[in-house]
Amino acid sequence: MKSALLNHCISVARQKVQSLETELTSTQQSTASEGKSTAGDKHETARAMMHLEQEKLHRQIAEAQMLLAELERIDAKVNHTRVGLGSLITTDRGMFFIAAGLGKVEFEGTPYFVVSVQAPLSAQLLGKAVGEKVGMNGVVYEIRAVE
Repeated sequence: MKSALLNHCISVARQKVQSLETELTSTQQSTASEGKSTAGDKHETARAMMHLEQEKLHRQIAEAQMLLAELERIDAKVNHTRVGLGSLITTDRGMFFIAAGLGKVEFEGTPYFVVSVQAPLSAQLLGKAVGEKVGMNGVVYEIRAVE
């Protein structure tokens, strides 16, 4: 189950990278096709805004690639008894996968919260085992299973 979930998360991350790269290519083509306009300042403002958008997309691509790299480093075959990187955790409040900051992911009809080890809830969960409880923002999570 954990391997299939990890593969799904990697697929989601790759799709995100590809989508951002497609958007960047489209923006670059728009900028390149813009000829010098007689509108002057309006034209220059539009080009400057396109360049800002391209810079933003470059940052987002870099972040998405880092997220993908984090996911690809995880060995899903490792069976955890305590929460750590690569752990799939079942709590009384949902399923969590300590992997990378992907957020809520639907897989086989079940919602999973895919979070990085730097996330505040992960910090509370790290090192815990089945039966232990952690609190976050007034909410208590009881760990029912760790894989």
